[in-house]
Amino acid sequence: MGNERMVFWDFDGTLAVREGSWPTILREAVLAADPTQTLDVDKLAIELRGGFPQWGPQGMGAYSRASDWWAAASPVLVDACLSVGVDPALTRHAMAELPSLYYRPTAWQILPGAREALQTVSRAGLSNVVLSNHAPELPGLVDALGFGPLVMRTITSASLGVEKPDSVMFKTALHLVGAARDSWMIGDNPVADIAGARGVGMRAVLVHRSDGPVSAITLADAAAHVVAEEAAGAR
Repeated sequence: MGNERMVFWDFDGTLAVREGSWPTILREAVLAADPTQTLDVDKLAIELRGGFPQWGPQGMGAYSRASDWWAAASPVLVDACLSVGVDPALTRHAMAELPSLYYRPTAWQILPGAREALQTVSRAGLSNVVLSNHAPELPGLVDALGFGPLVMRTITSASLGVEKPDSVMFKTALHLVGAARDSWMIGDNPVADIAGARGVGMRAVLVHRSDGPVSAITLADAAAHVVAEEAAGAR
């Protein structure tokens, strides 16, 4: 690890959000493969109610190719399609469509104050790093949404084979960019982002939502807080 304090940002739910739930995204992928299909989103939701166990805290391993990562990550999506009567061959085509559909830039909404918060941190001379539990294609989306010039690097759980809040995710990310252990983590998840970061000695700021005793602030206030704390520490 290095001596330079940097600011790590969660992505999904912190800087941007995607329109639609997984059932609607899955339906979109099937229709992209065959527009004549009729799928009940509610039935898909029932099949997906168990979530994504392979995307849990321990991660699911790193893969050299994005297609291999998706193949390992998506059996629950395949099972959901098959359970509601989608043909196996069509299901395979839908899974092939899914990554590009999921990461289509127009499907994502930049959250209020996100770009300005990154700019505030950058102008203060601090490096921004995106650290997110996401698939291999996230760096391309970060660039497509216009965050690229403000972000030093985008690090995903897919690239490391482990997910937040696992301490390995944070320690490896700090090492990869040469950041100091007491760097900052800003995110919307009290467990994955806040508790996980604090567990390895990082400073953490919760944004957008409040859970229990942890209070949340806006992205603008989070950036201002980091900059003020850094300025105070430099005096």
